[in-house]
Amino acid sequence: MNLPTTVEYPLIAIGDLHGRVEWLDKLVSKLEQLPEWPTARLVFLGDLVDRTDTVKQLVSRVMELIAAKPGSTCVMGNHDLALVNAAALGDQPAAPYWVKRYGGAYDHKWTFRSYLDGHSPDYLPAGRWIEELERLKAAMPAEHRGFLANLPWVAEAKGHIFLHNGLSPELDCPPSVQLECLHRKMWDRAAVNPRFGTTTDRLFTPEYPVWLGADRRLSANPLPIAGRIQVTGHEKIPKPDANAVRIRIDTSGGVAEPLTGCLLRAPNEPPEFVFSNK
Repeated sequence: MNLPTTVEYPLIAIGDLHGRVEWLDKLVSKLEQLPEWPTARLVFLGDLVDRTDTVKQLVSRVMELIAAKPGSTCVMGNHDLALVNAAALGDQPAAPYWVKRYGGAYDHKWTFRSYLDGHSPDYLPAGRWIEELERLKAAMPAEHRGFLANLPWVAEAKGHIFLHNGLSPELDCPPSVQLECLHRKMWDRAAVNPRFGTTTDRLFTPEYPVWLGADRRLSANPLPIAGRIQVTGHEKIPKPDANAVRIRIDTSGGVAEPLTGCLLRAPNEPPEFVFSNK
């Protein structure tokens, strides 16, 4: 599935899902009541995997919705990035950084249970974790592997930018360069030039772009870009949070409802929020 990186209005952004297919279906039933629904494109903000044992069903449902609404898309979240690079779902071999981090810092067992009929991964003896990742990859349908591996890092509309976390004020390059790097899936110190002494400079990790989640602060305080509003997820918040710079809609984190949809009718119109449980 070749996903677009440019989307047209009206559109509906949907926050982090983490396998919650039942919440997505509840939200869609509410969205279908909107007069804009027949022509609306969907933009999923990433983090499809982990935290729930219905990840497989959720990925299938997202793919189904995107196929049913041409021009819709989904951007990559940090959980998706971790899985893709740890289990080598794309063209590259498994990345040692992500093999270790996905095993230790992400609630991955639910993804394993979903694709492996309830099986939770083993970690001992040494080397078993690598075998478990290979087993997970083999169990995933080829279309799921390809879909997740090829998720774009960003999508754009005339007045909005959609990415998982946000643009960074700690990089000594303008928003246009950051967007170009996002489109090229390039996270390179020489290209983005972290400002000396900043957290991004001191903790720079070549494998983990700040835009996708390495710097959680970007969700609330991204680098502004003239004439555009960033629409993001990543950081769980109690209710949607919108200002002139960004709109945050991860109100569930895969932990508790509501799952939030954000209707954007046009570049300069205010957002309208729709909730899975209201």
